[in-house]
Amino acid sequence: MTVCVALTAACTSSSGSDDDKDKAASPTATTAPSKSATLDPAEAAKAEALTTYKAYWTELPKAYAVPAIEGTDLKKYATADALNKAIEETANLKTNGRVMTGEPVLSNPTVTGAELEKKTPSVSISACLDVSKWKITDKKTGQPAPVASSPVPKYVITSLMERWNGSWMVLKYELHADQPC
Repeated sequence: MTVCVALTAACTSSSGSDDDKDKAASPTATTAPSKSATLDPAEAAKAEALTTYKAYWTELPKAYAVPAIEGTDLKKYATADALNKAIEETANLKTNGRVMTGEPVLSNPTVTGAELEKKTPSVSISACLDVSKWKITDKKTGQPAPVASSPVPKYVITSLMERWNGSWMVLKYELHADQPC
């Protein structure tokens, strides 16, 4: 349950920055070249990894709400430690008659390191996870379950991703409750 409590304080999903929304709404000159057309392969790989990372944080709350990973696309985005944690934590929630309600908010996911030339390319990602609206709840009563609270509702989360068979996968993550954001 410790990880569930920690996750509750750290999970979010990003819907894009205000800059992205402004760019989408801004007219462009027909003679200006598109930046996406000239995106170098390294930047494209990082962008793909971030898209997968956001999808992972969209699927994870779905699993914790049931609680089970079946019926979600979590296996498309997570493997190794990240997937094993989700399996263990959903089983723990189920055993204790609990679910997680609400959703975490992931903001500012950023690639902080990349080793794209390796046999198995990898990226490190850092983000801010807000779990203030993601709560452990008694499944029968719908009431909040008694759990130890995190010192801060928003904190840094770091993750490692690798490209396996052409797809980016979240391998592991670390919550940094001592680093508010």
